[in-house]
Amino acid sequence: MISASFDFSKINAKLDKITKAAEEGVRPAAQAGAQVFYEEMLQRVPVGKQVHSTKGKKFTFQPGNLRAAIYQAYADDESGDGRAVYRVSWNKKKAFYGAFVEFGTSRTAAQPFLRPSYDARRAAALSAVKQVMAAQLQKVLPT
Repeated sequence: MISASFDFSKINAKLDKITKAAEEGVRPAAQAGAQVFYEEMLQRVPVGKQVHSTKGKKFTFQPGNLRAAIYQAYADDESGDGRAVYRVSWNKKKAFYGAFVEFGTSRTAAQPFLRPSYDARRAAALSAVKQVMAAQLQKVLPT
């Protein structure tokens, strides 16, 4: 009879370190990807040349209001174990008309900025996510 015995405790400890590093890297990696989209949206969002108002002049908006309303935020309710979600959009309370600009209306042509930003920078965002995650894992992987 042949018997073999292996001590996996060192391997398990190393795998636990890698798993922990990956879990800790999820949120910074997601933020790096969101940052790419955020910066692209800021570049693409149209800015009017003059002050504009709603019908009846109930609300008045300065040029650049929609750009100033663009944000990125961590979505705590959609994130969890091994998952981090960031929202990149415009604040609907500050610039309710963002959808009118993005999709157009019956009276105005669309001036999309959100969807083209995603299409243009999707690969760069994925690359940023991978770079941050790789850097996080390099901290615990042997060189």
